[in-house]
Amino acid sequence: TMGISPGWGWLLLPVCRALVAPREVSGRAGETISLHCWYPRGYEGYNKYWCQGASWDSCRKVVETAGREVPRQRGRVSIQDNHIFCVVLLTVEDLSEADAGSYWCGVERMGMDLMEPVTVRVVPG
Repeated sequence: TMGISPGWGWLLLPVCRALVAPREVSGRAGETISLHCWYPRGYEGYNKYWCQGASWDSCRKVVETAGREVPRQRGRVSIQDNHIFCVVLLTVEDLSEADAGSYWCGVERMGMDLMEPVTVRVVPG
């Protein structure tokens, strides 16, 4: 699978059209990794979140935006929403093997949330 290329490569993705996330992101233990997730135009002010767990209906929220662009941090994890490019960024610092597994990028809305899975793999340092 193709990773997200550094620099501006991610701009080639379907910006502001659909909920899109890379299938898989990997990093080494001790490193910082970033997960990007794009959402459709119109959801800028909605709460975005990342949650961790094998299933979308039982995963636990790791961090959320409260609908704002200001970065929010919880421990080693931070989230930032860019309303211009409709992209949510999750950053995990000091990656550990416990961080490996399934994550979901979510957009909170009436009815069912928009959710897209991302697998995080951790390579021993």
